[in-house]
Amino acid sequence: MARTRAGKRYPHVTTAAREHNHKMCPIAEMIADRVAAELEPWGTRHDMPPVPSEKTAREIKQAFYSARYCKQLMAKLGEPLSVQSDFVRVGDTSYVVWVRIWQRSVAKAEIARRVSAGEPLAYNVLRGESLCRSAWNAE
Repeated sequence: MARTRAGKRYPHVTTAAREHNHKMCPIAEMIADRVAAELEPWGTRHDMPPVPSEKTAREIKQAFYSARYCKQLMAKLGEPLSVQSDFVRVGDTSYVVWVRIWQRSVAKAEIARRVSAGEPLAYNVLRGESLCRSAWNAE
């Protein structure tokens, strides 16, 4: 198997060395504008129109995650965005991409509220170290 160098995927989207994909930035901005106008709260799920292939759905999902780092949106909102996006299969050949967007401070407060309420999360930073130690000692 051929080896690849360590920095193969560099430059990352967070650096200025890579051109930013602005494909979904207008949609993220529109959602932020709706929240600012108090038409909906942060974190409302938005379903996009169906797309014909899984590859296209993955590209749209990745474009939403890239929108987190849009410097124009950060300048407008005053802080970065947090994004949750995925897609579901509809029928035999269609996929629907959905997205939830928060301001970073609102998202952190929501995660803290969910953790303090005892909700299990996929990854809990506060419990990660103690779980690793207990799993290591159990072996």
